[in-house]
Amino acid sequence: MAGGAGAVAASKGAVANGDAGPSKPGTSGPSLTRVKTAAQARAALEAAAEVEAQKSIPGSAIFKAAFAGWVGLVALFIKLLKLVSWELVFGGACGVGFGVLLAAWYRLNRQRKDERRQLLGVIPGAKGMQELLHHIPTWISFRETEKMEWLNRILEKVWPYYDEAICKLVKEQVEPLMMQYKPPGLIKKIYFQKLTFGDDPFRVEGIRVDKDTSDGEICIEVDYRWAGDANIFLAIELPAGGQATRMVPKVSNLAVSGTLRVILKPLLPEVPGFGAAVVSLRKPPIVRFNLNFGKSLGGGYSAGAIKAWLDPFLRETMCSMLLWPRRLVIPILPEEVTGPLDDLYLRHRGALQVDVVEAKNLPRMDTVGTTDAFCELFTLVDPKKPDSIEKTKVIKNTLNPAWNERVWLMVQEPTTQFMYVECFDRDYLNAKELMRLNVFKGATSLVNAKELVGRCAIQVADLAEAPGQAVDKWVPLGRGEFANEDGCGGGYGELHLRLTYWPFQLLSGHVKCRVGTLLITLHSCADLPPADLPIGSSDPYVEFRVGKDVRKAPVQNANLNPKWLDTKFDFFKIPSGETLHIKVFDYDMLSRDELLGTLAIDLLEEVQKAPGGDITKTWRLQNVATDWMSSSKEPPPPATISMRLQWIPFKMLGED
Repeated sequence: MAGGAGAVAASKGAVANGDAGPSKPGTSGPSLTRVKTAAQARAALEAAAEVEAQKSIPGSAIFKAAFAGWVGLVALFIKLLKLVSWELVFGGACGVGFGVLLAAWYRLNRQRKDERRQLLGVIPGAKGMQELLHHIPTWISFRETEKMEWLNRILEKVWPYYDEAICKLVKEQVEPLMMQYKPPGLIKKIYFQKLTFGDDPFRVEGIRVDKDTSDGEICIEVDYRWAGDANIFLAIELPAGGQATRMVPKVSNLAVSGTLRVILKPLLPEVPGFGAAVVSLRKPPIVRFNLNFGKSLGGGYSAGAIKAWLDPFLRETMCSMLLWPRRLVIPILPEEVTGPLDDLYLRHRGALQVDVVEAKNLPRMDTVGTTDAFCELFTLVDPKKPDSIEKTKVIKNTLNPAWNERVWLMVQEPTTQFMYVECFDRDYLNAKELMRLNVFKGATSLVNAKELVGRCAIQVADLAEAPGQAVDKWVPLGRGEFANEDGCGGGYGELHLRLTYWPFQLLSGHVKCRVGTLLITLHSCADLPPADLPIGSSDPYVEFRVGKDVRKAPVQNANLNPKWLDTKFDFFKIPSGETLHIKVFDYDMLSRDELLGTLAIDLLEEVQKAPGGDITKTWRLQNVATDWMSSSKEPPPPATISMRLQWIPFKMLGED
């Protein structure tokens, strides 16, 4: 090795000193000499390294030799001590085998722990839960709304009976309204010639329980949908021509969806656990349909004309019949168990003062000109009371109208109710309808017609949180439906409103007010005279009149002491000091109704001067009929009527 080291050192010295040796002919002297010298030095170094590697001992060989020596020493030691026996060999073999098995078990257990650790580190979804547990437990819910497939299967079984009952109810409720709101003078009669919803039942899409309800009640909201193959034919008779001009359009592609609210209250310790069910629609339902006239009388053109009248009728009039806060109260248990159920029925709880200030950026609606805008506002539409919808004046030829008008609306459920606003353009002469033949829409579509600009809905609960305080807001106008979950949208201008919610407890000035609303709650009559002889009974009903406005209570058959449950009447915007005229009649189907008694109440003296403008009292009827009295010597007891009267002031003296 010393010689090798010397050779290496000599080679390094040669390279360092630049000793290149003799050069070959034809090459340039010093640089070629340096190259050859470097190559020779590198080759010399590699040869020396190989020599050194051959002389060295690998580390693995040293380890093997050391291990063999150690084993030899142990064997020699055992030999010298004479410890080698078959027992030692057998015990060693058993120990080695046990050690191998223990090591394999440890490795397998560690692998299983690693797999479980990985599974626990993953958040499983519905599929992961299904994979782990082979089913999804009932206590795990991935939806706020529970599916109701079991209920849908029940509806499939009972649908033929429900279909017949629903169609009968629709005929009884809708046909009188269609006759009442039909275009005057152009349609003689309109009714259902055939009505059935087919074989596909209504489907319950989901059900949920409202957690924000008060104690003592349960509120359930049910999402429903129907889009089956209905068989609905309308019969429309024109004033002239009789059967020859009768049209029978088919209502096709009918689809209905919405949310039904069911309130169970009061909660009782009696089966089924609640006294009554209050049913209503949470929002206006979405209704879609087409009318097919065939080729008669203009075909699809006539269908468009009829639909132009029928579509808003179904959307606004029909859908508002059961829209919250309107409700259908279904008693489950008798009042002896539940107690009085008056609080379940519709009643007014406050008034909404709305100042319609202005609007801006309305779209251009007129072909020539801009927009003649006005607003309609309502909280609760009553098809029989046109004054339940408040209207502003028309502002002509501007896209930024300013009204500065105040209207009042009644509020029945301040925590859950909405106020609805629609902005329209007034067409004093509708040029579009004048240019085409449209015999069904009538003169009201040509003169003083209205076209929707935009609408919005405002939740009263936001105003009820600060009663008596004005809330100033700009709201966007859109053309979406009131039933849309995202609202009516925007893009059709903005409306400036100033709103104040007044509970009845905060209203004052009952004596000084000049205009207000009279609320009447009819309770009962007692000891009425018998008009139907020789039966000795009467079929009474009550008529209320303020000025030219008349309201009638339903007939109570064969009863001299009738009671009316949830019978309320509203007289809007009546002047202070009016007189309430009351007449009690006996209903006769084949003859003129007989007068049983009368009553006149001075509202200023008896109601407006009462504390809070609220009075509940039993009045004695005047001019009681005596023609049907018995010949008994004892005078009959006086006939009476029990009512609650409330005066709600709208405008005070000194207001603009």
